Amino acid sequence: MEKRMVSSENRIDILDAIRGFALYGIFTINIASFTIGGPPGFVKSSNEIDNWMTTILLLLVESKFFTLFSFLFGVGFSIQLINANKKNKLFIPQFTRRLFGLFLFGLAHIYFLWDGDILLLYALVGGILLLFRNSSEKKLIKWVGGLLIIPICLLTVVMIGITVLRNIPEYGIQIHHIDVSFLNEFRKGQIASNNPLTTSSFFQTAKERIVGYIEIFPLLFSRIPSVLSMFLLGYFVGKKGYIYNIENNTQLFSKIAKWGLIIGLSLNSIIIFMFEMLPPLSSVIVLFFNQYLTGPILSLSFATCFILLFKNKRFNKLLKNFEYTGRLALSNYIFQSIIYSILFYGYGLGLYGKISTWQAIAITFVIYTIQIYLSKLWLKYFRIGLLEWLWRVTTKLEILPIKR
Repeated sequence: MEKRMVSSENRIDILDAIRGFALYGIFTINIASFTIGGPPGFVKSSNEIDNWMTTILLLLVESKFFTLFSFLFGVGFSIQLINANKKNKLFIPQFTRRLFGLFLFGLAHIYFLWDGDILLLYALVGGILLLFRNSSEKKLIKWVGGLLIIPICLLTVVMIGITVLRNIPEYGIQIHHIDVSFLNEFRKGQIASNNPLTTSSFFQTAKERIVGYIEIFPLLFSRIPSVLSMFLLGYFVGKKGYIYNIENNTQLFSKIAKWGLIIGLSLNSIIIFMFEMLPPLSSVIVLFFNQYLTGPILSLSFATCFILLFKNKRFNKLLKNFEYTGRLALSNYIFQSIIYSILFYGYGLGLYGKISTWQAIAITFVIYTIQIYLSKLWLKYFRIGLLEWLWRVTTKLEILPIKR
């Protein structure tokens, strides 16, 4: 099985498979935002089944697969750096061009398709990752810990402070007004953004997306510490060579899978309970623990569970299907947004906010299954995806063969 982990083109098959798995999770949470007209958990449905499905998404999907994808970006960075050093190539100019290409893809994605893009953020944070290329393993781990622990401590202090102030009459009234104002502004913003998306033309919708992205850009900055921490953790794992020597690290992966699930799901259940029970302002703050605490724990647990199942002959054939979409990750990511825009925006079918969460999850499964088949078919005739090819051309500044 170890030999099957690396393909004939020197790709690490298990990484492609995990990347495909992470994409599926990202697509699932993205379509949920379309169907309920806002982030999962912020919008309640009159359908109790949908509310339960939303809770499951918060427990198992939200902030897990985005985090896992960030981790894989860091692993990929380590592989590219190792390969560049082996070939005595200058790494910084090449990686900078790679980030610039990703930046352009992100801009185009936001303007033409969806303002929930992650590519632009990855390109920006990737520039920071470059500063750590010569860091020791010890330094990397310290930064990973700091980037996660410091926000957790700050969030805890803020939560305690707000809780104390709520119990002081004069401050409690003010915070209650903030709760009401926050909820009203969220609902107004939801209506204001939904109407143009479901009724406007293509270019009007594009304009709304730019405005929407600018409005939420400060919120995206809150993701930088968690994204950078997972970039660095992925880089650390790549430097240590864990991914190249899975057989000898099975015991370690088993412990991460087991304890990650136990600790992560327990903590996340508490977070979701608090999110449901607390007033609006406090509930939003507590949800950030999902991003900085349980997201990293469960994403690593899911990844190690996937690796262990991938090694098992009973599951390998099924899980290997994720390799095809994982190898064409960028193309599939953009393709999914094209499909979603046709389904949900006004210039398409206009289903934004009109279908249930369980229906959306079913749609994602069907679309992703089709993507697996199309990716497999494409790879029979081509080495890489079309967008991956364009990305490599901008990175290496030369026309590369795409056909097999």
